[in-house]
Amino acid sequence: MPKTDLLRKLYARVCDDPFWKRPDMGAVFVPGLGSLEDQGLVLLGEAPGADEERVRQPFVGAAGRNLTQLLHEIGLTREDVYITNLVKFRPVNRRGANRSPRIGEQQHAVPFLMEELRILGPRLVVCLGLPASRAILGGSGVKMNEVNGKSFHRHHFLTMVTYHPSPLNTCNPARREALHSAFSRIRDFLER
Repeated sequence: MPKTDLLRKLYARVCDDPFWKRPDMGAVFVPGLGSLEDQGLVLLGEAPGADEERVRQPFVGAAGRNLTQLLHEIGLTREDVYITNLVKFRPVNRRGANRSPRIGEQQHAVPFLMEELRILGPRLVVCLGLPASRAILGGSGVKMNEVNGKSFHRHHFLTMVTYHPSPLNTCNPARREALHSAFSRIRDFLER
């Protein structure tokens, strides 16, 4: 069965899952998007925000613009990679603003993510930020300053970890440099 059909079926199951039908989750499903090429590159974030919810695409806000720039610097475009999130609905706080997904939400999303990755068959999964990294690496003890730019074999996938390309991180000189360093490693890996 083609990847598009397998992803469509998986995404329908996520949409129908009653776990996500709660007042502290947005009602708009945001699927992954991009290249379905075998042995491709998958970029994994934590969850969509308000901008992503509006257009139903991952990484289209300020962090998305930073991600696009980082990809450009290593000779890639958004169309060359597959971009997705661990949680496919926007987590919201009481005021309706974005929040990070809670541990239980992350844990509930992991089996769906593992199926998504099996369908995609990536050569490399890049975890953008701590929640995505902890979900893949399996632990709350993961510290970004210790794992940024490093690769791991987890769940039958080669995984690299880096800071999230949020404006908060890209405005911090040390984290911005760490992001650029990690993306340089991604380029080096892909050129092998």
